[in-house]
Amino acid sequence: MKKPLKCLLIVVFSYCLSGCNKDDETIDTATPIQTDISISTSQNFIYWIDSVDLMQKLDNALSYNYGVANESEIDITRNFNTDTTQVIASIDFKTAFQNTYNDSNPSNNSVTIQLEKNSGVQLKADGPGGTYSLITSVLAPGYNPIEAPDCSHNAFGEHIDEIFDNELNTNVFRFFIHTSPDDDRCINFDRQRNEIKSYDQSPDNLLGTEYETLVYNWKFKLNAGFQSSANFTHLHQLKSVGGDLSSHPMYTLTTRKSNPDRLELRYGETDSSVILKQTDLAPFVATWLEVTETITYGTNGTYDIEIKKVNDGSTLFTYSNTSINNWRPNATFVRPKWGIYRSLINVADLRDEEVLFADFKITEIQQ
Repeated sequence: MKKPLKCLLIVVFSYCLSGCNKDDETIDTATPIQTDISISTSQNFIYWIDSVDLMQKLDNALSYNYGVANESEIDITRNFNTDTTQVIASIDFKTAFQNTYNDSNPSNNSVTIQLEKNSGVQLKADGPGGTYSLITSVLAPGYNPIEAPDCSHNAFGEHIDEIFDNELNTNVFRFFIHTSPDDDRCINFDRQRNEIKSYDQSPDNLLGTEYETLVYNWKFKLNAGFQSSANFTHLHQLKSVGGDLSSHPMYTLTTRKSNPDRLELRYGETDSSVILKQTDLAPFVATWLEVTETITYGTNGTYDIEIKKVNDGSTLFTYSNTSINNWRPNATFVRPKWGIYRSLINVADLRDEEVLFADFKITEIQQ
């Protein structure tokens, strides 16, 4: 009786082994799921300003189709060439799922996009001498983009020169203004102006037109003890040209005597302006500052400004508005201005000043 039982156990054991092997074979030879994953692009050529801008534009341009797979089972890669003039974006299954799925059309698994960095138009100081010629060659070749008080103060000479700055370790522009006898171009005598600008004689890419987005970059430094007018001391303006409001700035970065002195960002939709944001001026004095201002021109425009300290990258001032009227009736374009433009009504509040500027850049963003 013992031998038949032993034989029966062997048969059962063999059957179990056979069944297990069959299950293993079924797992190993499972047919992959047929599907089509793909990548496509709406742009074959992208202008970019910086890495953030480039990644955002790639995100907007690229579209993905995962077929029946889950997004978590997919790998997306972007391979840039060494000079960032081309990117190849690809889609594939993650390694763990490459036996689960079979791509029925691998020919649409990558796209190539050509890239070009938009360096903008730059005005950089290059050392003492020929400062007016340098400014003119960039902002309005063959014309005059400088509004300086030279005519009322001939004995001083040119009111913008270039010096080497040890903190930035480069050459910078120095804007002079004197409480006397400087005025506003021998035209207005209750104020004084020393500014540079783009205007109707400037290249088109230095002018803001409707529906266009521009980025303005620059650095500046106010010396220790900087004294502001209680009326206005403008350091930067964006002004419309054409229409009834052309004499009124759209945006102004200004300092004002107060208790304490203030830095103000002002906005004028009509012939009067309002303060969008203000802050204590003290942290902005005796240190180099870097400004990035981005504006989309139009009646439903956008505006963004950020001011950082150069020495540590800390942010001192920001303002952003995603729906603001940045176009004036019958305007033809908008132009930027930089320098110092201040009231002389309370001249006792003021002193002779030297305001430093560096690394101006105007960039049109390709839409």
